[in-house]
Amino acid sequence: MARSIGQPVSRVEGVDKVTGAARYTADTPIEGPAFAVLVQARIPHGRITADSMAAAAARAASAPGSIFVLTPLNCPVLHTLPEDMTWDLPLERRPPLSDLTVQHVGQHVAMVVADSPENATYAASLMTFDYEASPAQLSAGQVLTEPAVPDAGSVRHGAYRPDHFVKLTEEKLQDHRGPATEPAGVRIESTYRTPINTHYPIELSATIARWEGDDLVVHDCTRWITGERRALAAYLGIAEDRIRILSPLVGGAFGSKSFLWMHVVLCAVAAREVGRPVKLVLTRDQMYTSTGHRPRTEQTIRLVADEAAAIVSTEHHTLTETSTVAHFCEPAGLSTRFLYRSPRMIVSHEVARINAPTPCFMRGPGEAPGLFALEVAMDELAAATGQDPLQLRMAHVTDRDQTNGRPWSAADLTLCYQTGARRFGWDDRPSAPRSLVRNGVQVGWGMATATYPGRRMPASCSVETLPDGHVRFSAATHEVGTGVRTVMTQVAADTTGLPLDRVSFHSGDSYFPDAPYSGASQTTATVGSAVYAAAREWTRRLGTRTFPTDGADPELAAELTFTVTSDGAPETGAVSQSFGAHFCEVEVDEMLGRATVTRWVAVMDCGRVLNPKLAANQVMGGITFGVGMALLEQMPHDPTTGAPLGEYYVPTHADRPDFDISFLEHPDHELDPIGVRGIGEIGVCGVPAAIANAIHHATGKRLRTLPIVCEDLLEPDLGGES
Repeated sequence: MARSIGQPVSRVEGVDKVTGAARYTADTPIEGPAFAVLVQARIPHGRITADSMAAAAARAASAPGSIFVLTPLNCPVLHTLPEDMTWDLPLERRPPLSDLTVQHVGQHVAMVVADSPENATYAASLMTFDYEASPAQLSAGQVLTEPAVPDAGSVRHGAYRPDHFVKLTEEKLQDHRGPATEPAGVRIESTYRTPINTHYPIELSATIARWEGDDLVVHDCTRWITGERRALAAYLGIAEDRIRILSPLVGGAFGSKSFLWMHVVLCAVAAREVGRPVKLVLTRDQMYTSTGHRPRTEQTIRLVADEAAAIVSTEHHTLTETSTVAHFCEPAGLSTRFLYRSPRMIVSHEVARINAPTPCFMRGPGEAPGLFALEVAMDELAAATGQDPLQLRMAHVTDRDQTNGRPWSAADLTLCYQTGARRFGWDDRPSAPRSLVRNGVQVGWGMATATYPGRRMPASCSVETLPDGHVRFSAATHEVGTGVRTVMTQVAADTTGLPLDRVSFHSGDSYFPDAPYSGASQTTATVGSAVYAAAREWTRRLGTRTFPTDGADPELAAELTFTVTSDGAPETGAVSQSFGAHFCEVEVDEMLGRATVTRWVAVMDCGRVLNPKLAANQVMGGITFGVGMALLEQMPHDPTTGAPLGEYYVPTHADRPDFDISFLEHPDHELDPIGVRGIGEIGVCGVPAAIANAIHHATGKRLRTLPIVCEDLLEPDLGGES
C-alpha cells in the first residue's frame, strides 16, 4: 500500500482554486437576494442625535431600490452575550445598534438593504448625522494620565491587569518567580514598540443570511462555525440547533475571521425583517474597523547577567490596548516566561481601554510582538556581555517549562540552532557591526528564536461509507488556505489503508460534528486526532473483511458509518512546545534608506510533518508575514479623531528572500496520536527581531520600534536608536 503521510501531496482543492471553481462565501449562489451596506460612525466618542438618525433613515429609505433601513431606532432588541463568551474572549459585551452612543470611528450605526449593491451603497451614502461629541481617549497614555471615566453598563473605561490569556488559565499574564529584588550584574533595559497591524486577508469578509421559517442559515467566512452559531443564538435569543453556519472555504484570515463580528448579527436581523436573503460584503476600509486588528504594544524589558554572562533576572512588562466594549490582551510576555533559563522572572501585562475598534488575535498573538522585544533585547545583552548572539541563546536553553517544572516533549531547540547556523554559515559572521559590504551597501546577519505552543482540543469526526465505495470523513472545522482538507485526507487514507482517491474530508458546516476554532495552530493536532480515531474505528469495524473496490453493500456501509470524539491535550506529563531558529541576511542601502531581506534559513521543531510541501509553505508564509511586520505594516490614525489614515502596505513577491526551510521531524506523541504540532503560526515568531538584529549588524543602529522605515536607515549613525 502506498503511504501518503510524509509525502508532498498537492492540495485536494488546489485545481478548483486555480481554475476559479472554488466557491467562497461571496460566490455562493442565492435566489432573490437583497444587498446590504453598513453605515459607520465618523467620530470616536459621543452620541448621534435621534432626530438626525430618523432623518437620515428617511433619506435612505426614499432612495431608488431601497428596501429597508435598520437603525438603533427600529432594531429588534438583541440579547447580551453570556459572560463566559466575553470576559476573556474578544466578543463584544454590547449588542450592535443597542443605542445611539458611539464608542469608536467605524462603529456600525445603521444598515441599508436595497435591491442591488449599487443602490444600497448610494442609499447608505445619504445617511449623515449630527453628533454630540464627547472627549475621546485614543491611546493607552491618555487612559493612564487623564482623569478616570466612569463605566456605563457594558461600556468600560480605564486600565486593568488580566490574569490569563483567553481560556488558557495556565498561561498567566502576571507572573513573578524568584527573588523579590533584582541581583547585581550587567544590566540592559530598553523599551520596544509595535504599531497597530491589520490582518489584510485577500478575501473580504462576507455574509449571506436567510431564514427558512424559524431557522437561520448563514453563509459566512469564519474560522469558528460552532462558536459563531452559539454567539448568534445568544444575540438573537434562539436555540443553537435552529442555526446552520456554512463556511466551506476561507480566503485567508490570520485571526480576523476567528469570531462573530457585529455585521453578521445585523445581516441576520435584516434578513428576518425583509423576509428574503440578505448579502453583505465589507469593503477593505470597513475591515480595518470591523474585523479586529493587532493592538499597539509598548514593552519594557530588563535583563541582568552575572560575570559569566548567565542571565540572573528577566523582566518583561507590556502595555497594550483594547476597546471600551470588549476584552482582549495582546499577550506579549508569555514566551518570556519559559524560553530562556532565568532564576528571577517578572512578567506583567496592563490593558488600557480606548475609543477604538475591538482588537483580536492576529497570526502569532503575543509571540509575534513579544519575541520582537525579547529577541532584540537578547542581542543587546549579548553585545553588553561580549557574547555571540547565538552562543548566548544556546547557553540558556532549558529542558523544561520554567512555569511549572514539567519537561518539554520531543523538543530540541539546541539542534535547531546548530542546524540553522551550519546551513546559514553563521560561523563566518564578523562580530563587529558594519563589517560586511556588498556592491556598495551594508550587509548584516541576524538571528532569533521562534517558539509557539503545541495545542490540542477535543473534536469529533463522522465517517460515512457510501455505496460506491467512497469513504467520507467530516468535521465542523475549516479550510482557511493552510491545507487542512489535504492532510486530513492523508491521515484518513493511510489509517484506513485506502487509496487517496477513495477517501475525502469535508468541513465548513456546523451540521458536521463539533470542532473548535481554526486558530492557535491546533487544527491538525485536534481534528487530525479525531480523523485518526475515526479511521482506526473504521478499520476495527471492517475487521478481516476486504473492503470491496466496487462499493460496499448497504449493510456493510451502514456498519461503517458512525461518529467518534477525541480528547484534548493531556493535563499532566510533558509539555508540548514547538521551537525554531531563524537566520537572515539583509542589505541596507543607506543612501535610499532601504532594507532588503535577501536570504533566510529557518529550522523548525514542530513534531511530525505530515506534508512537507504544505509545511514549508506555511513557514514561508509566516516569514513573509514577519517581513511585512518588520519593514512595512502599520495602521496610522489621526491622533485627534482616531480615523485610519493612508494606505496599508504588505509584502509582495518582490520582498521574498531566498528560503531554506527545514524540519527536525521529532514526532510528539505526548500531544496526540499522530505526533504533530501546529505549524501555521511559528513561522512569524521571531522574524521581526531577526531582521532588526541583522540591520543592527549591518548599520550599527539599534532599532526598537516597528516598522523600521526609511528614515531609520538613512546615513550612517552608529549611535542611532529608535
